[in-house]
Amino acid sequence: MGRPALKNPALPPTVGKVFFRIGQAEYWCSATALRSKNHGNLVATAGHCAYDVGGHAAVQYWVFIPGYRDDGSTPFGIYVGHTLYMHDGFVGSGRYDYDYDYAFVTVYRGYRWDTDKNTDGTVKRNAQGQPVYKRVDVGRLEDTVGAQGFAWNRGVKVAAYAFGYPAGTHPNGSRPYDGRTLLWCLSRATTKISTPKYGLAQGVLIKSCAFTAGASGGPWLTKYRSSTRIGYLTGVNSLTWDLDGDGRYDGISSPYFNTATYRVYAFATQQKTD
Repeated sequence: MGRPALKNPALPPTVGKVFFRIGQAEYWCSATALRSKNHGNLVATAGHCAYDVGGHAAVQYWVFIPGYRDDGSTPFGIYVGHTLYMHDGFVGSGRYDYDYDYAFVTVYRGYRWDTDKNTDGTVKRNAQGQPVYKRVDVGRLEDTVGAQGFAWNRGVKVAAYAFGYPAGTHPNGSRPYDGRTLLWCLSRATTKISTPKYGLAQGVLIKSCAFTAGASGGPWLTKYRSSTRIGYLTGVNSLTWDLDGDGRYDGISSPYFNTATYRVYAFATQQKTD
């Protein structure tokens, strides 16, 4: 595959953050809107951003906010998870198998909260003087922000952009990111990587990418065009790596998207949610 045309891509509004709960603890990851047969109800992320292996169940209160901004606003709405689709191999051994660390989640129509207005145009307020908000429908996800295509069986050496919202610490305790800004890494050619620790035999690596926790689930996009902000999803941020042992992550890996991945994706695209 040829080199991508851009070094500094226009950031895609399809990418955002997912928020969810496991027990009483709250977490978040990254994700992207993905093209589907039913015109805009599918999100791709990492498996560990949607399924709780310890609890043997999907995570709770899962929502997707595309185009998440550093002020916490929701410019394109909030999309509540409907159904989770994963490969059985991710939890087949009773623990995470990172060869299958991907998930596709269908979502309901989006909504946002707007301040309600009186007939004279002033903001409605409650008895305590606080603004009153109303829920406003914003439509289907793909109709609102667009959606990325899907690619599989592309080989381990591809050119790709990785996107995500990193926030966690490096192994040495430093924290260079706050999770409020969408960041990206570019690989001219990914490489293969594996580790028995996480059951990863067919991993794909982007070197020189210093993403930390929070970027998990963010998309890897091939043939990405700044003019359209659309490409093809060929992986998701899964594991972080300290390749040179200096206490800072300098690599990010994805499970290899193969025919098995496509079958899960294709099944997920068939579901209607409205």
